[in-house]
Parts: sequence; structure tokens; C-alpha cells
Amino acid sequence: MPHQAGRFGRHHAPRRRAAPEWPDLASRWAPAAALALSVALVSAFVAGCGGTRSSAPAAVAAVRPPVLLDGAALHLPLDRYLLSPRESASVARAYRALLAQCTRRFGLPDPRPRPVASDLPATLNERRYGITDAALAATAGYRVSKPRPAGEPPTPAESATTPDPGTLDILTGRHPGAVDGRPIPAGGCAGEAKRRLNAGAPAGTDPDLAQRLSQTSYFASGRDGRVQEVLRAWSACMGRHGLHYSSPLDAAADPRFRTGPVSATETAVAATDITCKKQTNLVGVWFDVESELQRPDLAANRKALEGIRQTNQIQLTVARGLGLG
Repeated sequence: MPHQAGRFGRHHAPRRRAAPEWPDLASRWAPAAALALSVALVSAFVAGCGGTRSSAPAAVAAVRPPVLLDGAALHLPLDRYLLSPRESASVARAYRALLAQCTRRFGLPDPRPRPVASDLPATLNERRYGITDAALAATAGYRVSKPRPAGEPPTPAESATTPDPGTLDILTGRHPGAVDGRPIPAGGCAGEAKRRLNAGAPAGTDPDLAQRLSQTSYFASGRDGRVQEVLRAWSACMGRHGLHYSSPLDAAADPRFRTGPVSATETAVAATDITCKKQTNLVGVWFDVESELQRPDLAANRKALEGIRQTNQIQLTVARGLGLG
């Protein structure tokens, strides 16, 4: 958007504005919510694997994989360097609170508050390999929680309107200057909020490293011959019940189960899905393979990952200090 440099060099006060529709700056600094990541992983995995046999050679397992089912109880090696879905939400709210504290100094109204999501997974791996909670599936099917009652209005979506140039300058600091004699901080209020959120964190940390490694191990494990074999066993189990899916993630992506009320068909498919996971030990095999793949990456990046862990703890401390932990 064209804008004249030095716009705030004249030290004037901004006119009073309506509540701004700010860009989603919080998502830049807080780690992505695991639920959104899970949806992306599901889509990419289904598109990329589709139940076809992988040409990647299967490594010889030294021991039999553990027998596992409960995804919420799984702890992969890289998990200690990642925020949980609810921790990520707390850090994002903290960032927005710090941003608002800064913008108030320049006379901007606070952004519209975002509702606290009530349907986040409890843990990072609750749905990494598909649904595993039979009690929840009996009522919610493939949903994270039971859908909103029909009479309850949906949460309104935020507008994507771009802030006016003056507000954008205050938010981003793209044109250094001052407003009513008050200097805009370096990087704008977004930069100030980021610095406060990460005060004392190790310098030079790549905040996305752990997430990238986790995604890489997920896709690599899906191509592993052992996982492909157990996926075929799961698919055959489903087929014996008249259900035809190449993987549990394919079942979860069934368009019939994405919107609207939970049907008896959805809960029946979800229950069979979990039964077949249990019979084939799909979760145990997949978790074991992915854990094996993550360990070398962790060892090769331990110093950088430790910096991320320290940064995560600092961010959570800031969030708790703001009453958002």
C-alpha cells in the first residue's frame, strides 16, 4: 500500500478510529495450533499416500512395537520441544495482549477479542494417527468435540479488512516516526510485543525447527514399509465390515463427517475404525516407527532444540504473568 515515508515525523495525534481489523500477527510468533497442523497432515497424507505401497525399504525392527491405542497418552521424542495445542493458544493470547498494551499508548482501540477455542485437542498426538478415544467417538464421531447445537449461533468470523495506513504504521513500524510525540517502537507494536514475549530467550533460535522436524518425521513414517503394512491390515479389517478406506486419515477426511450433525453412520464408522486400530496395533506400530525416525534428528539438533524449549518456557511464563496460562 503506497504511503509517504515520514508520515509520523510531524508528531501529530492519530484521529480516533473504530476497532481495527488487525492482521493475524499473533500467529507469526506463537507456534501453530496442533489442530490446524493435524488437518494439514491429514490432507497431505491422504493425497500423498492414498494406501499405495511405498517403495521405501522397511528397516528391520530390533524389537516388537509396543501395543498402544490411546493417542492422547503418546509422547514422541520431539514433543518436549513443542507447545501443546492449549499452550500454543495461551501464547497467542499473550502476544495479542502485549500488542494491545502497546497500541493503547497510541490511542488505538483494542482489537475485537477472539473467543477461546473449546475444541482443541488435549495433547499434541491425540489425533496424530487418527481417532482413538472410543467414548468420544460414540457421541462425536470424528469431531474433536460434539458439534454446536443447531440453535446456537456460530462464532462470527473475523473480517480480513486491511488496517488503515496509520494503524498499520503503528502495528508494524514500517515508517519510523512518532505519534503525538510518542515514538513508534522498532518493528512497531508487533515488534515490541514479540520482544516482550521472548525477553531472555536464547538469541538466534529458529522457532519453527521442532515443528518442521515433527512434520518431516510424520510424513517419513507414513512412507515406511512397516506403517504401510499395518495400514493395509487396518484397511482390510475395515473392509470386512463393508467400509472401504485406505487409511484412518482417509476415513477422518470423509466429507460426510466434516459438517452438520453427527450421524449414526459416522459414529458406527468411528467405532469400527478404533476397533480395527486395536486389532492391528496400528497406533503402536506407527508411533514406534516415528519415534525411531525422530531420535537421530533430535540428536543432530539438540542444542538448537534446547533453545526452543527454553523459549517456549519463557513464553509460557509471560502468558501466566498476564493471567493467560
